[in-house]
Amino acid sequence: MMLLTCFTTFALVGLLAAAPTSNNDDDLLITTEFFIKDFVKYQADHDIVQILVPLNSLNFNEDDSSSSESKESDTEIIIFFVEADVQPDGSYIDQGLYVLKEGKAKKLLDNGRDAAASGDSSRKVFFGAKDGLYVYNPATNSAEKYGTIIDSIIGIAKEKEGDVIYILTEGREVYKVSDNGEKKELLDDVVKAKQIVLDYENNLYFYGDDGKPYVRTTEGVKRVEGLPEVSGKVTLVKPPIFLENGVPYIASNKVYLLYANGTSQRTHMEFQHDGLPTAFAPETALIQYYAHDKKIYEYNILALLISTVLEDISDYLNQKANEIRTIASNHESLKRKIKT
Repeated sequence: MMLLTCFTTFALVGLLAAAPTSNNDDDLLITTEFFIKDFVKYQADHDIVQILVPLNSLNFNEDDSSSSESKESDTEIIIFFVEADVQPDGSYIDQGLYVLKEGKAKKLLDNGRDAAASGDSSRKVFFGAKDGLYVYNPATNSAEKYGTIIDSIIGIAKEKEGDVIYILTEGREVYKVSDNGEKKELLDDVVKAKQIVLDYENNLYFYGDDGKPYVRTTEGVKRVEGLPEVSGKVTLVKPPIFLENGVPYIASNKVYLLYANGTSQRTHMEFQHDGLPTAFAPETALIQYYAHDKKIYEYNILALLISTVLEDISDYLNQKANEIRTIASNHESLKRKIKT
């Protein structure tokens, strides 16, 4: 039962934002047993190092008159992912950026490295690649060059609305890109970043060589406090839809929440070393995707809630029914905002 509790708690990443804790007795350990064969959505030939679920009209179509059980229950969500060969030193050898649509994967870019999408009524998805920026064309299911940027990009983040994009270059400089990809402005207060993530209030989180996270707001850059000394790999994770001014952060296999005011909180989740995903996509909260051992796993929380196949899991989820309904309500509110 503890394993199933770990499983459902990880799948309900959004609940971590609602009830963080610093009590180590409450920690839940995620192991490799969390990755269940029945939940495999895609099998890759290489490591999967990025996953994106667009939270705009590409997935939540404003012309879709069906109820909340449409996209979420039939799981026909369009996702983008990046494959790479991870080297012993942590560097990547590019193996392509793909779209997974209607159960079929298509490579869009041989040298694509990251993807980001708006959170408004548009259908735009942007890609960072070795030779610059690209944008997704839904009509042709292809990637097209965007703007005049030719930098070698290793990370990308998109503001919720408008055309502002942030890119992290191979030279570890961060630029603000606007005017349809024609204007590029160096953020000289973001120094030697190794990863960038935006929250839904367009605050920029990053870390450098020492793994210590910082946040850049309209008031400038500040270091996030309240964290232990960093050891080993660290990761910033794109936040679930209702965590507006914060992002998850993983250090020493433990999960924390970082906030735009420079504070942090420890959650009750911890990963076994072999149980740490290679990519995370908890954005929609109700359907989440995680990569592990060259596979993408899909976790449909509403389906698990009514499942009779995994009785212990459904029992646990029913205990969390009120929290899940709150998540679902917030999810519907987001979709209504997207449509307006």
